[in-house]
Amino acid sequence: MGIRVMNQLLILVLLQCLRSVEAAPTWPSSVDELEDIMMLNTGYRARGFANAVTPCSAGAGPGRVTAAEFIRTAFHDMATANVYQGTGGLDASIVFELNNGGGDNIGQAFPTSLTYFAPYLSSRSSMADIIAMSMYTAVRGCGGPVIPVKTGRVDATEAGPPGVPLPQNSLFTFQNQFARTGFDSTQMIQVVACGHTLGGVHAENFPQIVPVGSAPNDVKQFDNTAKFDNKIATDYVSGQSTDPLVVGPSQAARRASDLLVFNSDDNATITTMTDPTYFTNTCKFLLQKMIDVVPAGVTLTEPIVPYDIKPVALQLTLQSGGSEIQFAGEIRVRTTTRPASQISSVQIVYKDRTGGGSNKISATQKGTAAGFDDSFTFYSFSARISSQSSISTFNVLITLASGATETYDNNGSGYPMQDTVMLQAPQSCVTDSNGQKLLTVTAAVRLPATSADLVLSLKVPRDVITPELQTQTVAMTQKTIVGPYNIVTGTYLLDASQAQNTKFDISAGQAKDTFKSTADLGTTCVPLGVSSSSSSSPSSSSFSSSSSSSSSSSSSSISSNRASTGSTLSTSRISTSSTSPTTSQQPSPPPSPTSTPSQPGYLYQGCYTDSTSAR
Repeated sequence: MGIRVMNQLLILVLLQCLRSVEAAPTWPSSVDELEDIMMLNTGYRARGFANAVTPCSAGAGPGRVTAAEFIRTAFHDMATANVYQGTGGLDASIVFELNNGGGDNIGQAFPTSLTYFAPYLSSRSSMADIIAMSMYTAVRGCGGPVIPVKTGRVDATEAGPPGVPLPQNSLFTFQNQFARTGFDSTQMIQVVACGHTLGGVHAENFPQIVPVGSAPNDVKQFDNTAKFDNKIATDYVSGQSTDPLVVGPSQAARRASDLLVFNSDDNATITTMTDPTYFTNTCKFLLQKMIDVVPAGVTLTEPIVPYDIKPVALQLTLQSGGSEIQFAGEIRVRTTTRPASQISSVQIVYKDRTGGGSNKISATQKGTAAGFDDSFTFYSFSARISSQSSISTFNVLITLASGATETYDNNGSGYPMQDTVMLQAPQSCVTDSNGQKLLTVTAAVRLPATSADLVLSLKVPRDVITPELQTQTVAMTQKTIVGPYNIVTGTYLLDASQAQNTKFDISAGQAKDTFKSTADLGTTCVPLGVSSSSSSSPSSSSFSSSSSSSSSSSSSSISSNRASTGSTLSTSRISTSSTSPTTSQQPSPPPSPTSTPSQPGYLYQGCYTDSTSAR
């Protein structure tokens, strides 16, 4: 049986790798925010999501292992799924399931993990997707395989039914619980082994298994290594297990659940898991399968892969007098297989708003960043272009030290820009207002358009551990005409807590300037025509673009009923009166691994090698 199962698994892994041999992502994409969170662990523009699992032994207190808690949170969120009814799965319903008097989700692992995830919640990163990504981060951060992460999960709006496997359950109950979530009896054994390679049992939560005072820090670890490996299996098969769910008080207390599960087929499956390659490949496949259990009607994207070239923080800004637009931003270049030392120059080659021309802007190296498996170098640029001819798309031209050149054209479509509506960051600000924060957003809307909407994505506290996302729409007011643009303004009163975590879009018809952050705005709105140093360089933390709505990133749905994929995102609209615009003077224009690496940590593992090979 072991050979048959292994052959089936290898075929599935091979098919998974073959499916991953695809064109590079087309920018912008709905995965862009999550790709940043996933890829940028350290360095310039680091998102820091992996900090909590670096090193693998890191934890929120003595005896705690954050990587194990991430994995446990993902499993418990998924474990109430019913694949026959198409309900539940990895949908972040666990945020509503922590106040059930203990029950399925006892212990500090869950509130600690969800509190850590909460700052990453946005209109482009659902809590369910963040929980799924934490599986990748925990496993990879501990030297395990690359778990492919798809996106598009929809957050539940209520608790799911009980049904997480508990140590006191019978084998029949375990088998039925796993079958309900889509895993057969063999996969049940494998998932338990994969999940219990990290972490342990806490006396505070399970005193019948680990009596208080019987272990250091009142925690008994599953094995004695702080890494993602198969020692949980090798120790068990060799009779040397220290797993508290195999040996010790759990047996007399009838809570030796790992022993019950592993022995359910006379140890046949757990014995196959003593092979390190088989263990790695099995866990890679099954842990992805686990995080891909979602309610019926939820459609997941292809797995996230890193961009070779990714525009970052692009912004068009109308300049004094209206005859020029500043075009600024950064280009992120993946340097995993081609180091930055081999790059002589990076240039933006753009076309005007009619699709003509071939104008070049040079970029300079700004900083470097790294993830578990990839490295990146950022190149910054800023230039003034004519507001009349403006810009529509651009390509990126890389010249190597050898003299060879590489042109990146975003899979043939060019990197899109739109100049119909543009945030005017220097004229926008967040100011104090009687204990609250007044957000003022100014935008330039290209004539003949005369109106725009400010669309805010607000984090609103509620009676569970993570906030709710609510949408507020504000009709912006016309102020003046500068060159070929109407200048419009919208205001909104924020709570103090929202001043640093609110995202917003500006829309004018089908055109949008999207995913801007209040954290990037200053405390003074500078009148148009007054110089502002803040307008001369791209934001250090914004990950938005001025791409047209026809190719802009689609936002993840954030709130939906558990058994439905229809969004129930809270929205409202605020209207303000308009004033007649005035005209300003126009001054003169100024393959899956074949063996388990012996090295720990972040070394290459998975199906990808470079920009042209499978990932």
